Amino acid sequence: MTETANLEQTLIETIRSLTNAKQEAVLSFARSLQPRDADRPLTLSLQQLAKLPIAERNQILSAYIPATAQDFLDDPELTEFSVLDTEGWED
Repeated sequence: MTETANLEQTLIETIRSLTNAKQEAVLSFARSLQPRDADRPLTLSLQQLAKLPIAERNQILSAYIPATAQDFLDDPELTEFSVLDTEGWED
């Protein structure tokens, strides 16, 4: 426990001695080390998600939207469907 406290204190003191620009760079780097929500597997089933309040459901799913949108741009099996969207269904 004291080792963790000492490490945290050393980090804080070191970061405080840096310029603002370097502090921002350290913060950006530290955030890049944390796993993004989209990198974590979704542990809830579709049924469990559907039972959640809408706000909570949206908060959970919002982390996955950028990756899903990119999949639709890059994955050939998914882009095939978007090609059909441009065809006139009424013609």
